[in-house]
Amino acid sequence: MSFGIYYDAKRDTPLTNEDAQRVDAVVSAFDKHDEIERHEQSGKGLNWESFTLYDASDLHDGKVLAGATKLPDNKAFALHKGASHWVACLNRIRREVLADATWRVQIDDKELLWSDKSGWHDEASDGLAALWLGCLLSAPFRIFTKS
Repeated sequence: MSFGIYYDAKRDTPLTNEDAQRVDAVVSAFDKHDEIERHEQSGKGLNWESFTLYDASDLHDGKVLAGATKLPDNKAFALHKGASHWVACLNRIRREVLADATWRVQIDDKELLWSDKSGWHDEASDGLAALWLGCLLSAPFRIFTKS
């Protein structure tokens, strides 16, 4: 079973070239290309996927940014590590580029909440506590802890 993080931002004005460049710079700062390549070649590390943004020509209804990224799930706590990483990326995009947009971020069907203090989080905490608990109960963790 795999999980994904889904995100979109809407606003009245389209994304400018400068906005798009700033989004690209943030996404590049969070890039996992080397780890993806390492996993593909050796099977070591997490099974990351690249942060995906949909093509601007496919966006409608005021969306200026949208995408989805599959979260890693091949080791204990991989899901939490992946979600935390991509949530941090989305926090920066929202704070540094699209603070004036209306956002929606969710992990599968669970919508995340926004806090100016802590960024995107679940309803259980100012972080991703419910996701962390899900990692504890996940099959990879149970396999990892068997003696």
